[in-house]
Amino acid sequence: MEVYKKDTFNQEIKSDGSPVTEADNAANKIIIDALNKITPQIPVLSEETYHKDQKNFDIPYWLVDPLDGTREFINKSKEFTVNIALIEDGSAIFGIVGAPATSNVWHGSIYDSDKNLSGTSDAEINTLRIVMSKSHQTDADRNLLSLFKSLNIDYEVVEKGSSLKLCALADNQADIYPRFGPTSEWDIAAGNAVLSGSGGIVSLLSSGKPLPYNKEDTILNSPFIACRNQDIHDRFFPILSEYHKKLV
Repeated sequence: MEVYKKDTFNQEIKSDGSPVTEADNAANKIIIDALNKITPQIPVLSEETYHKDQKNFDIPYWLVDPLDGTREFINKSKEFTVNIALIEDGSAIFGIVGAPATSNVWHGSIYDSDKNLSGTSDAEINTLRIVMSKSHQTDADRNLLSLFKSLNIDYEVVEKGSSLKLCALADNQADIYPRFGPTSEWDIAAGNAVLSGSGGIVSLLSSGKPLPYNKEDTILNSPFIACRNQDIHDRFFPILSEYHKKLV
């Protein structure tokens, strides 16, 4: 937040075209140092220090995005987060999402999900709340909205940045978050765990299987849909999956 409040700060463009600021690097050091002190036996994989040789841990590891939503941060929006997830056996089993500009913190675990499943049935949704990016909606996003309109599905768009999209589902501020464009594992894992803890689900659009982590060949996620609960997933996954097939 010290950097955020400055009139100017150091920033550069990484090899993948994404921006990075002095806040990313400072937060990265603080988080890694703290995790190494708290859990010295658990390795840390962070966006800012990632290299391919780090992948494919056979033990639990921390997966960190020190500043998710760097574009929002640069634009002085409040919708950027800090993401810290614990990955085990290809799943995000625990996660913390912090929003420094609002002092909000979410946390959740797959071990919380069973006790949060009661009362999550939605017999009727009058208006489907679709959470989408605040800074970069795509043609695929806009065409999906046209599809819903053609199917007479009433909807409203909830705009959120960074992993706040997943937190919006956990907070019952939105119902689904379809993502067709590329994301990295560290973008989604912490929010995935938060959503799992509230009874939500994140699944691959290609198969309906849970979004996997610690993949052998890539740090990138395939297109997915996140839903506030299983009922909503069961109702809207077939539409989204069929739509995704036409995209590819």
